[in-house]
Amino acid sequence: MPRRRRASRRIRRRRRPRVSRRRRGGRRRRR
Repeated sequence: MPRRRRASRRIRRRRRPRVSRRRRGGRRRRR
């Protein structure tokens, strides 16, 4: 089970850089 938790952490780290790129176009979504 601890191996599955480590894999989930790796997926979360990959989602963070993608969110930063969405923030550039996220300004239009805020308005």
